[in-house]
Amino acid sequence: MYNISMKQKRLLSKLSLIIILFVMIISIPCISYSQESQGRETGSSSSGVPKNVLIELFINAECTSCPKAAFCLEELAWSYEPGRVILVEAHIWGDGHDIPETNARYDWYAGDGVKGTPDAFFNGLSERIQGLCCDCGDIDDNISAYQRIIDDQLAKYSPVKINAKFSICGGKFIVQGDIANKSHSMIHNLILGGMVYYEGDESELFYLVKDIFEDQDICQLAPMEEKKFSFVSDLDLSDVGESELDRYYCVVFVQDALTKEVLQSYLVQ
Repeated sequence: MYNISMKQKRLLSKLSLIIILFVMIISIPCISYSQESQGRETGSSSSGVPKNVLIELFINAECTSCPKAAFCLEELAWSYEPGRVILVEAHIWGDGHDIPETNARYDWYAGDGVKGTPDAFFNGLSERIQGLCCDCGDIDDNISAYQRIIDDQLAKYSPVKINAKFSICGGKFIVQGDIANKSHSMIHNLILGGMVYYEGDESELFYLVKDIFEDQDICQLAPMEEKKFSFVSDLDLSDVGESELDRYYCVVFVQDALTKEVLQSYLVQ
């Protein structure tokens, strides 16, 4: 009886070991899949590149709240690493600083909804703040509220990487570069856009939008695919002096045509 009992125990031990090993083996793929899925959902660094923040502030010279909104966002834009937070100030509604393109872009964003200034868009329709960010009107409270939105956007990752450079030839502002899909998924319904802004000397004019490029449709961007692009501004800078030319900057961005979210932006320096 003793020998039989020992054999049974050994057999049971072997069976238990086999079962444990089998469970461990089939569990490994499940653990890996879970980690990969979490990475895609949270936008981890393995699935993209750090996301910059494009802030489009639509303002009007007659607006009484616009100076406060502009001051707060200008202060914040200066406090971050250049290119990480990109502020542009788009004047609208015939105040002498607007252009047809800024009015058209605001109408595209707002549609048939409520319109009014100031109106700030953080990475397109990822976040929109009409009026001041804080109802109390306090400068510090508004800065803190805007900063929370910016930091939340900076914590995200984008599947798109942009590289670009500019030159001025014959008085024309020319931008050339490429975009790349750094994710493992197909991206659809993209539009590639850009703006030229002028660094003025007064608040509300520090990042004055002077031109908006005509959008370029990108039906799809395959995983790891790169596409080259070029823009030529309608601005005539032929009579502008060299010191003034240094005040012109450009931002290029990739936007979802349906959700109007800016997936990535790039300050061309």
